[in-house]
Amino acid sequence: MRALTALAILLLVSACATPDAGPPWRSAIEVLAPSDPAYGTVPLDQFKKAPGQGGVSEAQVVRLTRDLPVYRLWSGPAKVNASGQTNRLGSWWSFDPPKGAVSSYRNDYEICLSWNDLTWVATCTLKVGAVVAIGPGQSVSVDLCKNPAGPEQYGANPKGWQVFVNQPWAQPASTFECPPVSADYPADPADIARRQN
Repeated sequence: MRALTALAILLLVSACATPDAGPPWRSAIEVLAPSDPAYGTVPLDQFKKAPGQGGVSEAQVVRLTRDLPVYRLWSGPAKVNASGQTNRLGSWWSFDPPKGAVSSYRNDYEICLSWNDLTWVATCTLKVGAVVAIGPGQSVSVDLCKNPAGPEQYGANPKGWQVFVNQPWAQPASTFECPPVSADYPADPADIARRQN
C-alpha cells in the first residue's frame, strides 16, 4: 500500500511540475517588441478594438519561426460581392483547426451572421518569417452585428485566439500561401471539421 501511495504522490508532483505548454502553435511564434522594425507592418488599429467592436481584446505582433497552417471559414465560391470577389481571403484566421458545430464556432470567434455564412473551410499556410497579429477575441455588440432578424451579439472569448493577416490577397507566396479554391471544402454544420455530404 505504501508503494502505491508513494507512486500516486510522485505522479501528482510530476504532473504539477509540468508547465502547460499551451497550444501547439505557441512554439512556432516569436513575440515582437514594438522596437522591432517589423512590428509596425501590422495595423493594430484594425485589430485591437474596444469592447463591443469585434477584433481582439489584446494584441501581440508575432513572427513565425516555422510554417504554420491557418484556417478560415468563409461563405463559399458562389457568394460574391459587387466586385465579383468572395470573402475567402479575408484578414481573420485561426491557428486552431475548425471543429464542432458552426454555431459554436460563430460564438467562439465572435462572427456576426451578416459578416460571414461560415459554410466553407479554407486552409492556407503562413510561412516562416511572416509577421501577423494574434489575440483573444473581443466582444461584438448588437449595433455592430446589425442583424435584421433580431438581436445578435457575442461576448469576448479569452480562449478563442485569432490571427490577423494584413491584406492576405496582397501577400507574397513567400509569406502567405493558399491552394486553389478546389482544395477547400463545404463544411458540415454539425461538425465543421467534416465535409458536408
